[in-house]
Amino acid sequence: MFLKKSASTINGKTYFNYKVVESYRENDKVKHRILFNIGHLTEEQASRMRLVIGAHSDTDIVVSKPEDIVITKHAAYLNVAALYALWQDWGLDVFFQKDRWVSAMVLNRCIDPLPKIDIKEWLAETILPAYLNTDPLNTNSFDVYRELDRLTLHEDELQTFLYQRLKSKYPEDTSTFFYDITSTYMVGSQCSLALFGHSRDNRSDCEQIVIALMVTPQGYPFYWRVLPGNTQDVTTIKDLIKNIKNRYGITECILVFDRGMVSNENLLNLKDEKLAYVSAMDKDEIANAAFFRNALPAPATLNDWEQIMAMQEFIPFDENELMFFRELEGYSQRYILTFDVARFIDEHKSHISKLNQIKEWVEQKNQSLTQAKKARNKDILEKEIEKFLRCKHTHKWISIQLEPYTINLISKSGKERIIDTFRLNYKVDENYVYNIQRLFGVTCFITNISKANASSREIIEWYRNKNKIEEAFHELKDHLDLRPVFLTREKRIKAHVTICMLAYFLYNDIENRLANSSVSLSVDKVLNLLAKCNVNKMEFLKTNRSQLSITELSEIQKSIVRALGCENIIDSKRVKQILKTFESYL
Repeated sequence: MFLKKSASTINGKTYFNYKVVESYRENDKVKHRILFNIGHLTEEQASRMRLVIGAHSDTDIVVSKPEDIVITKHAAYLNVAALYALWQDWGLDVFFQKDRWVSAMVLNRCIDPLPKIDIKEWLAETILPAYLNTDPLNTNSFDVYRELDRLTLHEDELQTFLYQRLKSKYPEDTSTFFYDITSTYMVGSQCSLALFGHSRDNRSDCEQIVIALMVTPQGYPFYWRVLPGNTQDVTTIKDLIKNIKNRYGITECILVFDRGMVSNENLLNLKDEKLAYVSAMDKDEIANAAFFRNALPAPATLNDWEQIMAMQEFIPFDENELMFFRELEGYSQRYILTFDVARFIDEHKSHISKLNQIKEWVEQKNQSLTQAKKARNKDILEKEIEKFLRCKHTHKWISIQLEPYTINLISKSGKERIIDTFRLNYKVDENYVYNIQRLFGVTCFITNISKANASSREIIEWYRNKNKIEEAFHELKDHLDLRPVFLTREKRIKAHVTICMLAYFLYNDIENRLANSSVSLSVDKVLNLLAKCNVNKMEFLKTNRSQLSITELSEIQKSIVRALGCENIIDSKRVKQILKTFESYL
C-alpha cells in the first residue's frame, strides 16, 4: 500500500491529487488498485500520510508524539564492544570459553575498575551479556571469586598461550624482551605473600607483594610472577631463565633488565644458557671499577664538561649532542660508558640546591636556638637533625654538630637566669662529594653481545627502550587499579594480578593499533569517546511498546573503530543481532 500522486492542469494551473493504492498481481502482471481517493494535499500533509501508511505496513515503525517517547535504560555499548572485539581477535574468548566472568573482570578493569563483588551489577549495565550469552540477573556474585580461584590454576597455560599468539602475530618481536619487577601494597591482608620490603610505592608502612614482569618490545606482557613482598630483584633471574627455556622453548634471545638484577652469578648463568643480556651497573659498582677511574679521572663541572668529553674520547650519541658515549676495550664483557648532559646538569643543580637548603635550615635553626627561653634537649635536637638530613638525602655527605651555647636572660625584676642551648655547625664530606660528582650524568651499560652483532648505539637504545616495562607498571597501577590489593587468599591475589595483566594487554594493544593509524589520541581518551555510544531503550507510552537502538556514532568514533580494526561492531546487521540478544536479558 502506498500514496500515489497524479497531476492535472486546469486553466493553466497545476493541481496535485493523491490516492491510496495497493499492488496486486493478475495474469503474472502487477496492477494497482485504488483503495480510496484523498484529493488535494500539501507537501507536508503528503509526507505525514506516507508516514502513516508506512507505519500501517511495517510493524517495526512506531508513530508516537515526542512527549510519549521516553528513554528508560542505558547500557554501555561501543567501548565494551570494541574491547571484546580485541579480546576475540587474540583468541582469549576461546581460551576462556568455560569462564564467563574473566572477560567481564578484564573489560571492567580497562573501563571502570570496581571491586570484584560489584562485577555482576556492572555487567548488567553493559552490552557484554549479549556477547557472552549470559543473563547477569540469573548469576551469583560470588561466582566471580570461584572463577578467580580457577584462573590461578591456568596461569602458566595462559602465559604460554599469549606468547604463542604474540609469536604468530609479531614474529620479529620475540627475540628481545624487557624484564623488571615492582611492588604493590596490601590493605588488611593476612596472606603469606604479604611481607614488608623495599616499597616502590613509597608505602613502607604497608605489607606488599612483588610482581615480576616481562614484555615484548611493543609492550605486550606474557610472563609475570607474584612473589613474596621481601623478594630482592637479583634473586628473580634464575626462575626467569628456567621459564624462558622450559615453558616457552626460547633458546636464543636478548634480555634487557634493570641494574638491580646484575650479579656475577646471574650473568654467568645467562652466559651458560647462551642467552644474551643488556643491563647497567649500579653507581657504587661504577665508582669502584678500575676502568672508570681511567675513563673519567676527575668529575666534570658545569664549565668544563665539553672539554672533558673531548679529552676522554667520548663520542656524541646523536647530532643534538645531548648524550656522549665511549666503549671500553679489553674486557671479557662489553662496558659502554655514557654521559647524559641533561641529567648531569639536573644532578649538579639538585646538589647545589640541597646544599643551600641545609645552609638555610641551619641559619634558621641557630636563630631560633639563640632566642630560646628555656633549655634545649640535646637528644631531641639530634633526632630532628637526623630526620631532616635523611629527608633531604644528604646524611651521607653532610653532618651537623651541636655546640653548647649559653644565654643570659634578665627578667623584668632584674633577676638573671642562664639558659643552656646549642649552636649548629654543618660539615661537608668533600671526599664523598668528589666521588658522587664523578657520577653525575654517568651510566655504564654492560652486555655479552659482540660488536659484530650489535653496535654501542644499539645496546644503548635497547636499554633506553626498557621504559616500555616502566610504562606498563605505571598503567597497571594508575589506570587499571592494580593497587592497593584488598584480597587475602594467595590464589585470588595472583588471579587479581592476572586480571590486571590481561587488561593491560588489551590497553597496550589499543595503544599500538592507534600508533599505526591516523588517530593521535591516548587510550584513555579513546575509551572515553567510545563510552558516549550506548544502547538506549525507548518506550512508547501510548502503545506499550519498546525498542532498542544505539547512539548515533560521530565521525571520530567511526575513525577510532576503523583504527582498532573492529568495524564489524558497528555493522547494521551485527548491531541488530546483538540488540535482539540483549533484549532477551532485559
